[in-house]
Amino acid sequence: MTEHVSRRFVFLAIATFACGVSVLVSSALRMPIQWGAAFFVLAFATLVAENAAVALPRGVTTSLSFSLSVAANVLLGPTSAGLIALCSGISLDDLRSRVPPLVLLFNIGQVLIAHVAAGWLYLALGGRTLAGEGLSFVPLTYVDLPQLLLPLMLLAVSAFGMNALFVTVGFAAKYGVTAADVWRQHLSWVFPIQMSLSVVGVFIAQVMSIEIAGFVLFVFPLLVSRQVYQHYIRLKQGYLDTVRSLVGALEAKDVYTRGHSERVAQYAAAIAGSMGLTEEAIERIRLAAQLHDLGKVGLSDSVLCKVGGLTSDEYTEVRHHPEIGAKIVERVPALSELAPIVRHHHERYDGTGYVAGLQGEEIPLESRVLAVADSFDAMTSSRAYRAAMSSIEAVEEILACQGSQFDPEIVVHLHSVIGSDIQGEIRE
Repeated sequence: MTEHVSRRFVFLAIATFACGVSVLVSSALRMPIQWGAAFFVLAFATLVAENAAVALPRGVTTSLSFSLSVAANVLLGPTSAGLIALCSGISLDDLRSRVPPLVLLFNIGQVLIAHVAAGWLYLALGGRTLAGEGLSFVPLTYVDLPQLLLPLMLLAVSAFGMNALFVTVGFAAKYGVTAADVWRQHLSWVFPIQMSLSVVGVFIAQVMSIEIAGFVLFVFPLLVSRQVYQHYIRLKQGYLDTVRSLVGALEAKDVYTRGHSERVAQYAAAIAGSMGLTEEAIERIRLAAQLHDLGKVGLSDSVLCKVGGLTSDEYTEVRHHPEIGAKIVERVPALSELAPIVRHHHERYDGTGYVAGLQGEEIPLESRVLAVADSFDAMTSSRAYRAAMSSIEAVEEILACQGSQFDPEIVVHLHSVIGSDIQGEIRE
């Protein structure tokens, strides 16, 4: 996290850092740091991993240091793990980018809290460190596994969970975003990868308890994991760039569409969120909404830019745009699953819509959501041949068409989502 630091974040950063230092000191009083070759190998590897971190949007980075922190907790205990995790709280890139000191303090504090607290939870649940007397180690045996399986799982989940909580709170304080947004954009896809890396961390601890030099066996797998991270980021970025390019092609042709698709995406995502749909479903709806009018690139300019009513032939031409858009989307492998949503967004709940005359729940749920959001924005937007309706008038019109044009359940959620806007209009 970079850029301007708000007063709220200043307080949060100082409090988090102070708490992190207190947690580390308290842990050290109960379990001293296990200085030795294993400690320095893991600390150095964490520094290298953090300086090879993969960049995510909005200044967030992710690295393979999580697996090393898990390994440190299992091998050396919470205090050593906290100090090793501390190496992931700052990187040369942070210094080169002139990340505000308070952001660095926040990062340091939250990794200390997450990994030290998770380590003590692991021990409290019956887990054990592999460090024995002096600099010796006692590796895990098959007899240990039944007893340690649950503590190991909770070690990984709690460390990730606390880190995720601090990232969410930090982003909320700095950017004003919601927890759902942080989870969807930065954490949901990272979670399964980090859980997989925690398994690698346990194996690292086990191998190093037998032979510290055995750590080199994990260098190649960790490098491969980093490549997977980078490939995923590039793929996702390419995915979004494709959407933007396709929408840009339409907006260059149709001035009215400029802004319409994005507003529909926002309304549709809000309705889907109100319905309690999964984050994956909400993201599909958001992307499909951005692409829903893409088929209009296949319409003639005389029809697309016409002021006033359409003739019967012109209306027939317009009715083809969902099918045209769906065929374009199908040709993009990363977007092909959105094609049915685009194809059926002009179906009507009573079966009198187009392109296939689907009825009720035959229409994909995402298309039903999109139909409501699309109509609401169309009604509340000014056109060359009519003025925009107010939010109240648009909602009343949509309510009048529930059960015929629109799914009644989705209309209820639109009313819930738009409610605050309507109240604002009433007060005015």
